[in-house]
Amino acid sequence: MKETNNKRKEEILASAVRSFPIYEVQQICFESRRYPRRRIRLQRVGLFQTKESAEDAMHAYIKHEKECCETWDEDYYADSLGYYIDEVLVHNKYSEFYENERSQRCYSYTADGELNDCAVLDEFGWFRGRKLKDVRFKEGDIVEIMGFDYSELAIVSVPPPSEEVYQRLKKRAQELYPNIPFSMDESDDCYFVYTLGEGDTHEHVLCFNVFRPTRPVPAKIATQLKEKLEKMKKTYGEL
Repeated sequence: MKETNNKRKEEILASAVRSFPIYEVQQICFESRRYPRRRIRLQRVGLFQTKESAEDAMHAYIKHEKECCETWDEDYYADSLGYYIDEVLVHNKYSEFYENERSQRCYSYTADGELNDCAVLDEFGWFRGRKLKDVRFKEGDIVEIMGFDYSELAIVSVPPPSEEVYQRLKKRAQELYPNIPFSMDESDDCYFVYTLGEGDTHEHVLCFNVFRPTRPVPAKIATQLKEKLEKMKKTYGEL
């Protein structure tokens, strides 16, 4: 009987999908100098066993890059916007459960290696609102947002939900849909912003993709963004 149980245990373990995290460091590089929208690309710095070792490697890389730029009389900040450290799961076998999965955690850093922001999730991966001290920008602030292959100036319309807002939304959802569990995920931890352009240019940008402007914002562009926000508020009302 014991031998049968052991065999069954081995079969279960053999069929189980096991995972462990690694940490990928990527540099956000500028591909163009045009403002307020610039092309960017991600350059892999390396893969590391822990977040701490990834951060150490990032700081060593920054030091090396700055030294090289000084030697070549180049501006490090003209080509480097910042960095990402992504927590990525490595699996021992294929599973449909992990198809199209996102990074477990994503941390963004400035060009000097200072923490910019990260996804604020609980131990189960759910978003339950931000503490007010962790909401870095308010309505009317001009920021620089990261897209797939570009960075662009934008103006904040609505900051990410605070813990108080989360509780209010949860209560309302439970009153309207008492039989449906309420939940929010990483995609809800975002800023509602407007960019320049015709019509409704709003975007929902994950918090770790929102940076302080990496160059001085020209007065003309700042005025245009503020006018854009006011126009959208008059068109759609307060959000």
